[in-house]
Amino acid sequence: MVSSSPIRTRPSRGGEKLGEYSPTLERVAWFTLRRKGIVTLVWLGAAIGLGLLFPQLESVIREQSVDPIPAGVPSFQTLDRMGASFDERGAKTTVFVVMENSAGLSDNTRDRYHVLVDTLRADDRHVIAVRDLLSDPLTASQALSKDKQAWYLPVGVAGTLGGPDTAEAVAAVREIAESIFRDSGTTVRVTGPPATFSDQLAVGESDLVLITVATVLLIAVILLIVYRSVFTALMPLLVVGMSLAVGRGVLSGLGELGMPVSQFTSMFMTVIIFGAGVDYSVFLISRYHEGIRAGYSPDVAIAHANATIGRVVLASAGTVALAFLAMAFAKLSVFNTLGPACAIAIAFAFLATVTLLPLVLSFAAKKGAGLPRRDLTRDYWRRVGVMVIRRPVPLLAISVVVLIGLAMVAATIQITYDDREGQPPDTGSNEGYALLNRHFPKDIIISEFLVVESENDMRTAQGLADLDQLASRVAQIPGVTRVIGVTRPTGEKLEQAQLSWQNDQIGTKITEETGDGQARKGDLAVLKAGSEQLAGGLALLEDQISSNLAPLSGLLDEVSSFGPQLDEYRPLVNQLANAAPRLRQFSKQAPELSQLARRAQSAADAVAPALSALDNPWCQQIAQCSALRAQMADIRALADDQSLGRVADFAAQLGRVSAPGSTNIAQLQRSLQTLDSALQAIGGQDLGNRLSQLESGVGALADGARQLSNGVGALVDSNLQLLSGLAQVAAQLRAPAREVGDSDSATGFYLPADAFKDQQFSQVARQFISSDGKTVRYAVQTAYDPYSADAMTLANELSSVAENAMPNTTLEGGRASVAGFPAINADVQRLLSYDFKLLGIATLLIVGLILMLLLRAVVAPVYLLATVVLNYMAALGIGVLVLQHILGAGIAWPVPLVSFIVLVAVGADYNMLLVSRLREETRWSVRVGVMRTVAYTGSVITSAGLIFAASMFGLMVGSIDVMVQIGFIIGVGLLLDTFLVRTLVVPALAVLLGTASWWPGDIDRFRLAP
Repeated sequence: MVSSSPIRTRPSRGGEKLGEYSPTLERVAWFTLRRKGIVTLVWLGAAIGLGLLFPQLESVIREQSVDPIPAGVPSFQTLDRMGASFDERGAKTTVFVVMENSAGLSDNTRDRYHVLVDTLRADDRHVIAVRDLLSDPLTASQALSKDKQAWYLPVGVAGTLGGPDTAEAVAAVREIAESIFRDSGTTVRVTGPPATFSDQLAVGESDLVLITVATVLLIAVILLIVYRSVFTALMPLLVVGMSLAVGRGVLSGLGELGMPVSQFTSMFMTVIIFGAGVDYSVFLISRYHEGIRAGYSPDVAIAHANATIGRVVLASAGTVALAFLAMAFAKLSVFNTLGPACAIAIAFAFLATVTLLPLVLSFAAKKGAGLPRRDLTRDYWRRVGVMVIRRPVPLLAISVVVLIGLAMVAATIQITYDDREGQPPDTGSNEGYALLNRHFPKDIIISEFLVVESENDMRTAQGLADLDQLASRVAQIPGVTRVIGVTRPTGEKLEQAQLSWQNDQIGTKITEETGDGQARKGDLAVLKAGSEQLAGGLALLEDQISSNLAPLSGLLDEVSSFGPQLDEYRPLVNQLANAAPRLRQFSKQAPELSQLARRAQSAADAVAPALSALDNPWCQQIAQCSALRAQMADIRALADDQSLGRVADFAAQLGRVSAPGSTNIAQLQRSLQTLDSALQAIGGQDLGNRLSQLESGVGALADGARQLSNGVGALVDSNLQLLSGLAQVAAQLRAPAREVGDSDSATGFYLPADAFKDQQFSQVARQFISSDGKTVRYAVQTAYDPYSADAMTLANELSSVAENAMPNTTLEGGRASVAGFPAINADVQRLLSYDFKLLGIATLLIVGLILMLLLRAVVAPVYLLATVVLNYMAALGIGVLVLQHILGAGIAWPVPLVSFIVLVAVGADYNMLLVSRLREETRWSVRVGVMRTVAYTGSVITSAGLIFAASMFGLMVGSIDVMVQIGFIIGVGLLLDTFLVRTLVVPALAVLLGTASWWPGDIDRFRLAP
């Protein structure tokens, strides 16, 4: 035994000082040993006080959990703008109430459905929108399966995607739906992305207890094997348990103050604090046992261990904590919520190791417990060290080949972004997806929209044509199966609006009319012959009028003048009966009257041939001709009824008698009345002049008829030529329409703006174009799994192709973006790439700088970093081989980065322990130093590696694939690091490089044997 006073160094085997102390950590150890009560009360008070002051960490996570994806990503912004434009609140947080009944939608079931709709709409705290597709005739077929046994109801819930408000809203919707359909024979589930995140939160919380128990049991078994003492095995667990309690309390308080936390925070923090905390305890206990074996008293051994290995533990904890703390700068919340929490866990694990563990060891030593037993593995590890220094090249080559071979498998990794696969199939959301897939096309509710925004109203003929051109380009992208929108409501081109279809219709109509025209060629010939006959008839009429009516002009004038002369005799005849004297006077004038009547009779007889010439259909069509004929007929009637003859005879008789009798006078009065009526019919007419006008008009008509006949003939000939030309035009119009009718590459679109006045079209269009016409969306269906890498690549291509279709159109200056889970996952992929570069570089820099500061060298830190990166790639390769190629699961997207940070940072723990001890032991010979380092640290590094691996394997008892895969890959990586990298690769490199490992440090201080 040596004095219990503080020591700076321990005796060397050659009487020289070995090791590098941390005076601060030594003083900390002596303080805890002398103030055991105070230190114990501080830890207990902190654990109890924080537990009472703040709620449980899980409660804080439920209430303060942040969105897994930043709200400002382009896909979310597009969803928000689309929801605002189409008055679809809750578009980003839409869940689907899925219902199934083998009996279909009976009246009772439909009534319950309507109650569900009304109840959800009344819950304005959790529900912000309900889209009753089933009750709308236009969308009912969309929401009802073809077998009529399943239907769904989209519901926009309050909160943000993955946030605590959304989880509460999803739970409320589930409670409402289940209560309404309870005992109705209808299965009801609530699904959709928000429900998936909500279920993941619940599953993670329920898994925590199981993971904690499994982790503690695995670590306890390993500790029992290592120490072969129950009490010694319990000491690290006791220290870690206290640090876990305090760390959870601190994290709860910080969460209440606004520090970001997520569903993975508590789970991952637990396994990290168990793995790192127990490792640190094992490091300290191992050096404590060395001190006891070297003859130190327990308290001196404890202080010595704290001052020596504590320095390595501090560097190790600092490395891991800083690496985790760098995750706070990540864009994705799955990283920026894990990092700070794990950094806090590491900090409290270190503090408990250097303050609480010393007093526990001291207390146990006084009871005779916790003391070292015979090291059963020292000889084994010495033989391993000897093997390494004898055959460094073969061992290094074989180890590197194995690691590279495993790393090459990692190149085949397939990252999955499907969070549905990350939880058990019996969660409510996954059961809902399965129900939908039984009755609807797969992933029907995972929609993808191409959103086109413009400052102008796109509801114009040109705007719609430009939109259809854009949609046609998008439809030609490989992998796109359908593009549904305002210009293609069924997913196909709007046939009636395509110019090719319109041309086809025009061509078809022309063909029909041409055929009808060809069938009426005979009618055209008849028309031509009729026009010729008309011209001939009018020419004949002109000749007859000229030859027969012209001589009558003078006679007609005499007939016209007979009327006024007869008026002179009428008063005499009327007074004949009462005025005999006057009768004698009248008798004297009888010869003159007789002569006048004879001339009128001759004129009337001359009218007969002309009247016969005018008696034809062509004269009836001419108003002047028809009127003249009627007047001539009246004149001819005077001759036919012998009125003029009787007047002449009477006048002759009157001249021969001295006094006419009463009978003759009466006969004369009747004849005069008849003659007067006839003369009045033709009186006042300039018959000669009208006859001349008739002759002139018939001549002009005949000339026009001849011209008409010539024109009709030319028209008939040109029509026959036109029919032949139209047939060719129709064929040319219809041929391109047939060639491009089924191709999306066909251009030409015309839909008039007033199409929106059609009620049926406008009802369909309102689903795709906003009320102001400035936002248009197309639903894009693809051949890819919406969560696959191909779907994400396609989402980026959709917006790019749409943007390129806008220049030189009415859409120029607008914006095209994509909304939906492929676009969201594309944003996640982009942020993941950014975070991987940022955190990967930060982790390597942190680990490298701390190694350089600890070792005061450059070469050793460089190859140590190379080994941890190679080890990570090999572990990832094993994960890909087992999880992906053998079990058929894709690697969840957070797994590679989290695994990288943990394996590189934790691997640095073992690097620091190994190389710091190597630096101590390499004062005489590098080869001897390597052998002694492997012998002394072999069991410690093996134990620590197994413990940390066990803590990570504890995650595999959970139900969330992300944690299962992280646990497996990190656990396997720690085992590789423990049994291959730290045991063979690093010692072999140290042997081959010799003192160059410490360049550019003070190499001369190492006195090497020849």
